[in-house]
Amino acid sequence: MFNRTEFGLHHPGNIIPCCKDCNKRSRLEDKSYGNWEQHLIKVCIKRGDGDKVESRRNKILLNFQKHNYPELNVNEQHAIRVIAHSLYENIKSESDKSLDLYKQLDKAFVQ
Repeated sequence: MFNRTEFGLHHPGNIIPCCKDCNKRSRLEDKSYGNWEQHLIKVCIKRGDGDKVESRRNKILLNFQKHNYPELNVNEQHAIRVIAHSLYENIKSESDKSLDLYKQLDKAFVQ
């Protein structure tokens, strides 16, 4: 998932091994996205599986260990956000240029 608010960071705080339905992140009351643990609690409660939160949390943590996910400190997280924001802006700019080119070609050859 790539989103402008959290820059689609691919680290343990933003990736959860789960089914497609559970991967549809919901927002918190303040319209922001919560971390994976908050999301897990929300999904379990919604499904009536509140008693399974801890066992599912442990499975996710074991997956982090298995794949050797790094524990990023605040400075590392900030650096990734800066880089991701720059990449997002570059992608947006290139996308806008491509769309403009397509419109020009459409106008020149189709209309």
